[in-house]
Amino acid sequence: MSNLTTLRTIILVVGWPVLIAGSIYLFVKGRQVYSMVRGSMIGKITKVLVITMLVEMYSLGVVTTAYMFENVQNGVYFGIPIFLIWFVMFIWSMRTLISARNEVHKMNQG
Repeated sequence: MSNLTTLRTIILVVGWPVLIAGSIYLFVKGRQVYSMVRGSMIGKITKVLVITMLVEMYSLGVVTTAYMFENVQNGVYFGIPIFLIWFVMFIWSMRTLISARNEVHKMNQG
């Protein structure tokens, strides 16, 4: 087994569970915010953000996985930056959802 094949296996064995767990977490946090501001512009934006992130995450995951099996060398070199960019965007989205939830919670208490 070549080093690139091993690296591809590691990326896929770690990446897909992280993607699935991250999707569940994103959905739950997005639903919390949406339930607090349903019907408002913030609720609509939250709903679009969550749906868009889920579609993008799985689209990138499927395409990158297919590319890694089609061409191991290019697929791995292409897949690593895609995963890193996705991870940064995921963290940014989660921080935004958590911040929005906290802000809405404060507005509802005050």
